Amino acid sequence: QHARYARRRGLLKAALEGAGFRVDNSEASLYLWATRGEPCWDTVSWLADRGILVAPGEFYGPAGAQHVRVALTATDERVEAACARLS
Repeated sequence: QHARYARRRGLLKAALEGAGFRVDNSEASLYLWATRGEPCWDTVSWLADRGILVAPGEFYGPAGAQHVRVALTATDERVEAACARLS
């Protein structure tokens, strides 16, 4: 399991960074905490337009107002599809 999540983390992190995101404090969880320095709802909308669903950081308190939470729990195929949509 650990290797599977590590692979997903690496793929998604690289794809998000390639799309202009910064990934913060996401080394040891099942999620990536990502930002483009804009209100989280703008990011949620931008990603939804690409078929990628994320949780708005605002759900996790005021510190998340400019972040989204990207789950690593989707299947490998869905993670790879999301990465392709980000490129």
